[in-house]
Amino acid sequence: MAATVAGELAIGLRALKRPAPEITTRVGELLEQLHLTHLSKANPFTLSGGEKRRLSVGTVLATSPAVIFLDEPTFGQDRRTWVDLVRLVTAQLDTGTTVVSVTHDRDYLDLLGEHHVHLGAAS
Repeated sequence: MAATVAGELAIGLRALKRPAPEITTRVGELLEQLHLTHLSKANPFTLSGGEKRRLSVGTVLATSPAVIFLDEPTFGQDRRTWVDLVRLVTAQLDTGTTVVSVTHDRDYLDLLGEHHVHLGAAS
């Protein structure tokens, strides 16, 4: 884990040896899209639950993988950040990225769920 929110968003990009200007640009975009710009220098451990959730989604989105797995991506979000997270996921889907989400959020499923797998108690 990095010492700052911006550093955390850059980890995957650095591991892929992306050029520094590309890393700076991508991290800046994600900070803005996730409403974390004002926390860019904060320690990730000091974030609220909702902020941590957005940061974790951002670390996945940073490298634009072909398949993304998200666990309760909208948990702890207010209306504005919920809408923006849904927009980010929609943008990934629009580029052909496969997104697998585990969620209890019915509104999220109704908007984005192409295929649903319902899990229930074992009988």
